[in-house]
Amino acid sequence: METKEKFVSDLREILYNSHIPNISTVIDLVSVALKDFELRYKDTSLVLYDDSDKQIFHKFFVAKAVEGLSKNSLSYYNTIISNFLVKVGKHIKEISTDDVRIYLACKKLEKVSDNTLNNIRRVLSSFFSWCIEENYVVRNPMLRIKGVRQVKKIRKSLTEDEMEKLRYSARTKRDKAIIEFLFSTGCRVSEMTNVNRGDLDMANGQVDVLGKGRKFRTVYLSSRCKLAVQEYLSTRTDNLEALFISTWEGMKGGIGGTPVRMSKSAVEIMLRNLGERVGISNVHPHKFRRTAATTALKRGMPIEQVQRMLGHESIQTTTIYAQSTNDEVKLNHEKFIV
Repeated sequence: METKEKFVSDLREILYNSHIPNISTVIDLVSVALKDFELRYKDTSLVLYDDSDKQIFHKFFVAKAVEGLSKNSLSYYNTIISNFLVKVGKHIKEISTDDVRIYLACKKLEKVSDNTLNNIRRVLSSFFSWCIEENYVVRNPMLRIKGVRQVKKIRKSLTEDEMEKLRYSARTKRDKAIIEFLFSTGCRVSEMTNVNRGDLDMANGQVDVLGKGRKFRTVYLSSRCKLAVQEYLSTRTDNLEALFISTWEGMKGGIGGTPVRMSKSAVEIMLRNLGERVGISNVHPHKFRRTAATTALKRGMPIEQVQRMLGHESIQTTTIYAQSTNDEVKLNHEKFIV
């Protein structure tokens, strides 16, 4: 089907679904109006206008890979920068502050969240700052682009009752071990899924994990966590080095199957399904990390040590977990004021 015919066909479908009367007459009039015009599909692929643009684009990602940016982060950067360059449609050296502002304004109209807008701004700032450092551009179009002011929400951690519900309702020893591991260590899910059996130091109740920036740190296993992990490992009959594994048939409801290292998405799906079964909304790996941090702070662990446990570069990031919830303020108000 030619482009013009496809356009008319799509238009007919849109008008039909809109319940507009006299559709045939409208289509006939549109067809007559288009007879002297040529229609082409809009090309939304990334076009780098010359070899210098291609070199800048690819060298940036080589540099970031050398710096230790993870595959997930590189993919995220690629998506954001590619989309930006497609929409702007200019040589990298010709992009202006106004181009960036218009792009961000369009994203705002698309109803993306303020957090997403700030992430886009952060990635583009990284890209153009690198371009300046490497002398690929003369002016940085991001210098006058301010961050979007966000409404700060206090994200909820799991309550003690919710933790017990999840522990009690976990269907397998593996799932129980994952819950205890995430809560005891405060690890990111990507850090946990990369752990191997040989990384465990059960005698000292600790494990070294590879965090952001490809930096190792030591995290610690509670007695409850050690017991759950040992019970899970006692069920393993495979030789796979990964600490946590999935089996393809097992994920489909069967038994056995080929064991593979458990992926981030598999952990997320397992926890989400577990939460839905027990009536707890929004259960995900990071919620256990948040719960570990808030629990440690409530029980008196110094914030500097919580920072080290979580692998935060800046203590400012850790202070987010120290913010009191309204329930805590109310409880202490009744204790000290009323």
